[in-house]
Amino acid sequence: MELIINADDCGKSKEVNEAIAQFIEMGKITSTTIMANMDDLEGAARLFDKYRERVSFGVHLNLTEGHPLLESGLLIEKGLYVEEGDEIVFNLNLYRNKVMGADVQKELEKELCAQIEKVMDYGIRISHFDSHHHIHTGLVLLPVMPNLLKRYGIRKMRRMRNYVPAASWANMALRNLWAQLIKLQNRKIIMTNYFGIYEDWYDGGKQILPGSVTLELMCHPGGAYPEEESKLLETDFTSLKDVKLINYNEI
Repeated sequence: MELIINADDCGKSKEVNEAIAQFIEMGKITSTTIMANMDDLEGAARLFDKYRERVSFGVHLNLTEGHPLLESGLLIEKGLYVEEGDEIVFNLNLYRNKVMGADVQKELEKELCAQIEKVMDYGIRISHFDSHHHIHTGLVLLPVMPNLLKRYGIRKMRRMRNYVPAASWANMALRNLWAQLIKLQNRKIIMTNYFGIYEDWYDGGKQILPGSVTLELMCHPGGAYPEEESKLLETDFTSLKDVKLINYNEI
């Protein structure tokens, strides 16, 4: 099995970036994805400069937390952005699986382009796309993602979460059906065979997977999920039989 461990939320804050650096040094993660609209993008760029030969760096597309990079009266009008005092913040979680018009999709695409280009402006070589709260697998962005991948020449993307050992058969059937639709729409895009959360791996779910697969597990260094962090720090990857750690540059 080839295993990618991706630290989400790089660039969210100085504290998150420091934790990601620590995890890279300890060999606990092999990849990370950067948020362009949060507090410490400059720190994320420094991580790329230091660790780009050791881990892959993708873009963590974000429409659910923090402030947009671009103004959009239409997205405020439609409720996808909301005003909080003098600030505009994202509100896409309520609409992630709703059908929206082409005008809305165009505005969302502009915002995501601005995020990608801001990361690129720092000289960061982008290995793949994923997203905050998995919005890139939602219905609202289904037509948008192929455009972004083609526009920026990115050929790798996080799979829909399909590694959920505790899920019911009905839940997994729906997940796999949706995952196949996303894959069909992005035929030439490389994805891992499976994607899930670190807790599922740690609790022994890995035993159900066949040997010759690629699996991505996400984690969140920096204090948001202390139990997840503890489990990740406890795992000795060098002792795991038939597991090879890789990053997105290697698939």
